Amino acid sequence: ESRLSKNKGDKNQEEKGKESPSKDLAQKRDTKVGKDSKKEESVQKTDLKGKAETETKSKENKTMNNKVKAMEKKLMGKDKKEEEKGSVLKKETGKDKKEEQKSSELKKDAGKDKKEEERVSAAKEETEKEKKQEEIDSASKDTGKDKKEEKSSESKKQAEKDLRGEGKKEKDKKEEENSSAVKKSKADEKDKSQAEEKKAEKMEEKQEAKAGAGSSPSKPSSSSSADQAKDDEASSIFDELIEKVKNNDAEVTEVNVNNSDCINNETLVRFTEALEFNTVVKVFALANTRADDHVAFAIAIMLKSNKVLTSINLDSNHITGKGILAIFRALLQNNTLTELRFHNQRHICGGKTEMEIAKLLKENTTLLKLGYHFELAGPRMTVTNLLSRNMDRQRQKRLQEQKLAQERGEKKDLLEVPKPGALPKGSPKASPQPSPKASPKSSPKKGGAPTMPPPPPPPLAPP
Repeated sequence: ESRLSKNKGDKNQEEKGKESPSKDLAQKRDTKVGKDSKKEESVQKTDLKGKAETETKSKENKTMNNKVKAMEKKLMGKDKKEEEKGSVLKKETGKDKKEEQKSSELKKDAGKDKKEEERVSAAKEETEKEKKQEEIDSASKDTGKDKKEEKSSESKKQAEKDLRGEGKKEKDKKEEENSSAVKKSKADEKDKSQAEEKKAEKMEEKQEAKAGAGSSPSKPSSSSSADQAKDDEASSIFDELIEKVKNNDAEVTEVNVNNSDCINNETLVRFTEALEFNTVVKVFALANTRADDHVAFAIAIMLKSNKVLTSINLDSNHITGKGILAIFRALLQNNTLTELRFHNQRHICGGKTEMEIAKLLKENTTLLKLGYHFELAGPRMTVTNLLSRNMDRQRQKRLQEQKLAQERGEKKDLLEVPKPGALPKGSPKASPQPSPKASPKSSPKKGGAPTMPPPPPPPLAPP
């Protein structure tokens, strides 16, 4: 059994020894075959790559040559077209916009050509040096053509500018002609209007010559002649009245020109000059007659010399504070005016003028009524006090005159002058009786009179 086991072991070892070299040989063979196959594959790949590269290079060279030839043909065709277009541009003037677009397209084509040329030169440098020289020559030719194209485009631009300059010149000429035509038309119109005015003036002169000197034209054409005619009419209306005032006509005791539309400041000044030495007129009313400061100054001059006027109405006029102050200064030399109205003037007097009016009235003792509403409370109160003071002084004067008349035993005429109201009416009734009896009867009546007048003053003060 031991021998058998040994024999089996030996056999197994031998079999294993035999199998191991066979396996080693098989592995070596496999490795050799694999290396050979890899080498063959690598050789085949390198051969394919070389063939492909050569084929691609040849194809690229052919394509580049074809492209170069095509570009040369295109450039030649474009040069011819550009020359034809240049000739057409010189002939035609109204196709400026199209040429600009074409020139822009040409510039784009030139840019594309340059890019293609760069690509061609790069490909040829890799393949052959001889082809590089040929490409350089072609490139130089292409650059020369590009320069020619640029020169042609510049010439086209200059031609376009020239054409535009000519168009502008033509437009300027047309505008100058239009302006000259307009100026001529205006000058013609002015000449016509001047001629018409001259004709109208000649007709007016003829009419005046026919009507006689001093007469106004019957049909005035211009507005100035119409105004003159109205002034003449206004002066003619008031001429008679002014002459009566100058001549101291006894019938004219009141000059009332209120609300007259046809009166002027000149006629009002003439009225005041006529009233300066008048001894009959007592009322001068010129409300709403558009009187201004000139009339006010004339009234002030008139009040210094006139000693008969008792009331002046200047309401609703254009007198300013200066004219009103001039009138109040003139009242310092006048002792007869008792009423002055100057309310509702276009120009507001203001606080300063109101204060000055109050100061000037302090020295005046005859003015009793003032037609004006003071805006300031101070001057309003002072003026009301001054007017009440003047009223009291007037009453006292009247009473003193009555006493003197009673003492002297004056007759009706002297008693009627003061006009005391109800008292003089009783005196003429008692006069027919003998004087010694009438004097004692009248004396107590008139002695009681002073007791009656005092109550009236309070109601008169508020207005």
